[in-house]
Amino acid sequence: MDTSQTQARPNPQQCREQGKLLYFSPHSTPQDRSQGLRLLNQAVAAGDPEAMYIIAELLLSGKAKVPSGQNRERALFLLCGAANRGLPEARGLLNRLCQQDYREQIPPVRSAPGPLTDFDGKPITIDRKGVFTPIDATLTFENGENVLRLSANIVFWDDDGDILDREKFRQAALDGILAWQGTYEVFGGQQLRVAVSLTTEDRLLDSVIVIPMTRSVCGNVTAVWDKLGSKKIRQRTDQIVSSKRSMAGIGLRKWSVHTRKTILLQSQTGHFDDYGELTAVMKHEFGHALGLGDLYASAVDGLPGVEKGSYRELDSYLISDRFYNLVMCDHHGVISNNDVEMVVLAFRENRLQSYQPDQLRGKISEALGRGN
Repeated sequence: MDTSQTQARPNPQQCREQGKLLYFSPHSTPQDRSQGLRLLNQAVAAGDPEAMYIIAELLLSGKAKVPSGQNRERALFLLCGAANRGLPEARGLLNRLCQQDYREQIPPVRSAPGPLTDFDGKPITIDRKGVFTPIDATLTFENGENVLRLSANIVFWDDDGDILDREKFRQAALDGILAWQGTYEVFGGQQLRVAVSLTTEDRLLDSVIVIPMTRSVCGNVTAVWDKLGSKKIRQRTDQIVSSKRSMAGIGLRKWSVHTRKTILLQSQTGHFDDYGELTAVMKHEFGHALGLGDLYASAVDGLPGVEKGSYRELDSYLISDRFYNLVMCDHHGVISNNDVEMVVLAFRENRLQSYQPDQLRGKISEALGRGN
């Protein structure tokens, strides 16, 4: 090994701290600040999340610029990178900026309190429950507010082999589902509160199954498909397992309120102790269980992605080319009014709501392009 090259490689933390000292010191000269900015950008290039956050703030304040002139776009991109590397300040600022854009671009049309209606003013009725409905959903108007109640029994198929703390793992997964709770504005600014109720009883029928993809489970899945699956399916399974990609099984041919809902969770550490990441992934995968398709582009899955300018309610959350700070695009992203509007339509119509056409479903949700 050439130790001289290793020693010459800049340390991102050192670059960041030296850059901060030079740039933000009250006694800094213009030359000091220029050198400090250069060091901070070196740290950014090396993937340092705090440096990404600092440069993003400087770009947003106008104290720093990029040659293309797209300062805000670059700032959002850096905030997304810092947020996905675990910096909570970056995630908070990114979410606030996107939601501010949304409020500015989609001014709500307030309506008098009353039972929830669709875009055409027709009452929305949802009463999906029973032993063959893994996720129960009811819509009621009570005490002057519309409430969408979602309830499910979550069954964990796990073993102790690779899971360091089973209870913490399970709570992280449940927290991802509970993240869908909140108050949203749908169908022209009508208020809708989403309430989620979960149980963890040991039963298979009428349940959502969560399977942590431990080494033993991955081995069993691979072995089964080696014997029963086609070459294409085997390759697809191997790719999912090796890339540590989580996924949701929502029906053999298509989603409906009655199809079995199974979520396969993978851990980036292999020990299922990356609780924040597991919570975020579960939030995304449960979106599939609620009847939502994917928003991101994926050549493997035949998804082209959504182009900028297609739907203004999505553009508010655009980070970079076809990548959005929304839960069904980036599992760390926010749950938006539009997402919840699509959940309502999924349970009302008993049909998957798609953001984009794919190989199986060509119809786009009517929620898109309607202002929420």
